[in-house]
Amino acid sequence: MSGTLAIDVGQTGFRVRVGDGDVIHSSRGVTALTEESHVRSLAARIAAQVPVDADVDRVGVGLSGFVEGSSAPYVLASQLQEALGARSVVVAADAVTAFLGTIGARPGTVVICGTGIAALGIATGAAPRRIDARGYLLGDFGSGFWIGQRGLHAALDALEGRGEPTALVDSSRRLGSAADIYLQAMASTPPPKFVAEFAPDVLRAAGGGDAVAQDIVRAAAAELARTIRAARISAGPIGLTGGLVRAQLFVDEVRDALGRIELPVDDILVHADAALDGARVIADDSSIRPAFAGLIAVKE
Repeated sequence: MSGTLAIDVGQTGFRVRVGDGDVIHSSRGVTALTEESHVRSLAARIAAQVPVDADVDRVGVGLSGFVEGSSAPYVLASQLQEALGARSVVVAADAVTAFLGTIGARPGTVVICGTGIAALGIATGAAPRRIDARGYLLGDFGSGFWIGQRGLHAALDALEGRGEPTALVDSSRRLGSAADIYLQAMASTPPPKFVAEFAPDVLRAAGGGDAVAQDIVRAAAAELARTIRAARISAGPIGLTGGLVRAQLFVDEVRDALGRIELPVDDILVHADAALDGARVIADDSSIRPAFAGLIAVKE
């Protein structure tokens, strides 16, 4: 097995694919690389998932939690190069790989709609503009975590009599009692994982007509529209990617929210699994890297 190794590292898991081979999933992602031990651990976990018969020449990584000016992406690139014996390794912010996988190397705006949120705007001759990408404590507005948290809030409020009745109560029962939910949320590793996994329940309830869930999804779409508007620095398509866009209801709400703030909505591209495609592009095509200055780290 040979070819470019594409890697997508999210908050609640990562995926790897060699060439056109099958995608390999890991259920443990990364929320932040604040210490070198975190980088070493991530590099080791990625290397362990690469097939032993893989002949890897180039590696492209889309990394959640990429902090501009941090040494962590460069250290990760170096460690992956050493572990995998690759000629070159490119570690990019996940917004970069999402952008390339969704609309390609042209001006436009892309937002990741997953456990977290990151939007990226690209214009010819201008520095890229990345919005949100702050993590679940300080941002991720309208994300899977954001939706799941508010869904659990609503369910627990209804159980306690401080909130409106909602079908989300029934959805929450699969998780146990209120005490069970509390303990699981507090013990979740990584922290957003348990809460974000309730987002599909909210989307299903909204699709079933539950008013409380519909309000949550509509509010999430409004948050995303604000993020897209802040990131948009050029005409061109708007791309949506990430797990949330598998729900047509969610896509429709985002489209409506963009219309309400008078952003162009005629050219919206939706690609739920764009990140691995983008990781392959950033590894293979060195000519496009200058457009993403500050958001990539290269080890050759």
